[in-house]
Amino acid sequence: IHPPKMYQQINAPKSNMKKTLLTASVALNALLVVALCFMAFSGNTLAAPVRSVSVNSQVGRRAAMGGAAAGMGLAATRMAKAVNPTSIFETNCGACHQGGGNNIITGHTLSKTAMEQYLDGGWNKESIEYQIRNGKGPMPAWEGVLSDEEIKAMTEWVYEQSTTTFKDVN
Repeated sequence: IHPPKMYQQINAPKSNMKKTLLTASVALNALLVVALCFMAFSGNTLAAPVRSVSVNSQVGRRAAMGGAAAGMGLAATRMAKAVNPTSIFETNCGACHQGGGNNIITGHTLSKTAMEQYLDGGWNKESIEYQIRNGKGPMPAWEGVLSDEEIKAMTEWVYEQSTTTFKDVN
């Protein structure tokens, strides 16, 4: 016996936003590194020229500029990789759980009260994470679609929202 069609597993949408942000960040970082290295090795300075500059200080300046470029590039890449649970929710979950509700099964909202009643294992982070990873009924499994880091962030975010923003959702 097969479950009714509305309860069959559906394929989760894949988001390209993270890849786009990372690609843009890498391109911007490459441009930044090229510009800073050009300035460091061309002899141009951003400040007023120094009348007497030794070879060692020029090498030191070039090394500092290269280090600054690398540091900025790393920081920008980390920022591009930062997980934004609100964005993940809006992109992947919002169609069914808009505003913390549930457009598919009435009452099965993301409020603490509803999760205490309907979520397997009750209202706790482990149960929320299990539901996100494995899905249930019409909810798709997000493991393999979202990274472990994104799933952990979503778990924390949903847990927090269930007692604040989604508290009174019926």
